[in-house]
Amino acid sequence: MKKIGININTTKDKDGEIIKYVKNVVSKYIDDNNIFIFKDAFGLKNIKYNDLDIIIALGGDGTILRTSRNINNSNTPILGVNIGNLGFLSSVELLEFENAMKKIIADDYYVEDRMMLKCTLPLRGESEEYTALNDIIVSKGTLSRVVKYELHIDDKFYIDFTGDGLIISTPTGSTAYSLSAGGPIIYPNLDVIALTPICPLSLSMRTIVLDSKSEISVSIKCEHESIFLTLDGQRAIKLNSYEKILVSVSNKKCRLVKFNDYNYFGILRKKIISRTTDCEGEKDENCTSCKNN
Repeated sequence: MKKIGININTTKDKDGEIIKYVKNVVSKYIDDNNIFIFKDAFGLKNIKYNDLDIIIALGGDGTILRTSRNINNSNTPILGVNIGNLGFLSSVELLEFENAMKKIIADDYYVEDRMMLKCTLPLRGESEEYTALNDIIVSKGTLSRVVKYELHIDDKFYIDFTGDGLIISTPTGSTAYSLSAGGPIIYPNLDVIALTPICPLSLSMRTIVLDSKSEISVSIKCEHESIFLTLDGQRAIKLNSYEKILVSVSNKKCRLVKFNDYNYFGILRKKIISRTTDCEGEKDENCTSCKNN
């Protein structure tokens, strides 16, 4: 381990005490000249940071999402340290950081690759490619009426529907907006893409789960309405009427640092399903659920 980057969400560390603490811990193992501080992901895209061995993302899930979209070298793993509210994607809480750092130095961890999506706007004649770890969303503006969307999968017509929008999510993003809109929970290592409508007017339009090799084409059919393309709920691009969006799996991966005691189902139960600190078995005397049963 030679070079480490630390990306801090400054809105969650207004007095600078958290970044100071984390840097002091890292300094016990890494020379100060090889520790690079980033605020709100600014500067991460600079190619001179392509050789970072790891990036520590201090914040919540949004900080990890922003970090994953902004790093140039997708081989660089991200250690998520939760200082936010949910922290579903994070590997550790802040109080566990020093122990986590010891494991990293001892090479006692593994890296989990997460699928990312890419999309383009072909009718604009632009070459820019947008990426997302959680989801790509096409939706109407706040005061707009419902909009008609036409979907093609691998150049074959699938369906058209009228509604508020469409969520195209990765397995990682299946527990985010897609889940709130009625989509399924998808195990994060599966190679699939989920399409979940937002408030469709027809009962026939429901979530469909596609092979990751699929290319999704979304055509908008509306006039005088505000339509937006949103990436991971963080970046919004205003679309034109009768715009077309092409979505497929990106070659870029998000690589998340995980430790051997990582339990996806325990975290899913605690932070998504029940939002409680439930026990894992039927014989925990401290668990209220166990006592009642």
